[in-house]
Amino acid sequence: MRRLIILLIFSLFGLTACTTEYRVVQIPLRSADLYPRSRSRAQVTVAADGITDRERVATYFGVDLFKRKILPVNIIVSNHGSGRYIVKPSDVMLMKGNEVLDPMPVESLVEVAVDLHARISDKTAKQVNTYFANLALQETVLVPQDSCQGVMFFKIKEDEEEDHSFVIRRLFREGSMKIYIGVTNAETGERTIFDLYL
Repeated sequence: MRRLIILLIFSLFGLTACTTEYRVVQIPLRSADLYPRSRSRAQVTVAADGITDRERVATYFGVDLFKRKILPVNIIVSNHGSGRYIVKPSDVMLMKGNEVLDPMPVESLVEVAVDLHARISDKTAKQVNTYFANLALQETVLVPQDSCQGVMFFKIKEDEEEDHSFVIRRLFREGSMKIYIGVTNAETGERTIFDLYL
């Protein structure tokens, strides 16, 4: 009987040793005008925070997305006026030169994150899926004096055999990437396009 108990204890230890925790820190919601890459028009401020620091990427997303040349961009919109504005993922476009870079679907990103993390349980994988789904930019009606944010993930195409974080940081330094963010006035339907160099 004692042997059976010891065997069970080692089996449980082995199962828990095979999986590891998936740790993340929620990205704080700040007003868009606090970001260095921001622009204001018609009492609305938008910002784009390209997360190019490897440590920030690991903190917010739990894995090193640079290994797969994935660039996370946090989109922040603040409504400083009295009207309501609509923010939609389909109104965001990232350009590298003349090339449009499409955002990754959340499902594809979750597959990458789970694959990079390697040893997580099915239950944790579902939690990762929920985390990324909630983190992604979603269609939002922004009420007066409020802010919203959401992350979009872009696969960066590079032929160079360099360290991925270096490639991503270099792209930002060169200013060769530009993001367009459309915000629509909910009452009038008028859309304002903001453009920011990353």
